Amino acid sequence: MLKHCLLAAIAILICGCVQNRPKSKATDTATTEVSSTDTTGEKPVPAEQLILPGQSIGTISINENADSVFRKLGKPDAGDAAMGKSLATWYAKHDTSGYETQIFFAKQMGTADEASQVKQIRITSPWFKTMDYMSTGMHLQTIESKKEFSLKKSAQYTDGGKLYFIYDDADAGMAFEIDNRNVCTGIIIHEPRKDATASYIAFHSNTQLIGK
Repeated sequence: MLKHCLLAAIAILICGCVQNRPKSKATDTATTEVSSTDTTGEKPVPAEQLILPGQSIGTISINENADSVFRKLGKPDAGDAAMGKSLATWYAKHDTSGYETQIFFAKQMGTADEASQVKQIRITSPWFKTMDYMSTGMHLQTIESKKEFSLKKSAQYTDGGKLYFIYDDADAGMAFEIDNRNVCTGIIIHEPRKDATASYIAFHSNTQLIGK
């Protein structure tokens, strides 16, 4: 009798182990799937912070009318205009030492709608980021390692006695301003298949082209 009881107990234990295996395997698979799809653990960049090459930065888009931009950002802190082109600058908290948002506008002369439109957007705040979290403050080597852009050193300028270079992916519509430590200090979004230096009024008055 005791022998039969022991055999029955062993059989129950074996069945229990067999039934538990698929559950363990399913859990392992789910863990593997999560780790393979969520490689960064970072949340998607909110729309108001998102940089889309050749398209937009935050709520401001390429080819958006100037009137719409001014309604969103308010009166600019500084500006310049000539020949149907204009450059507007906003400083964080209206402090000239703060982060900058600059927008280059151009009128579509000779068309039915000659409204001034956004052609380039420049920011210096790391609050704005691309979908894979590229922003100002990043090292050039880190930006290039992502292999998202085909960057060409296209121009240089000086500011405060320091030398800066502009690395542009003209086809993508994205450029990075890099300082002498190889750190990104500014990001420019422009129309795809056009150079970042093609604006009539440059973001930096002493900009010089390289290799042209």
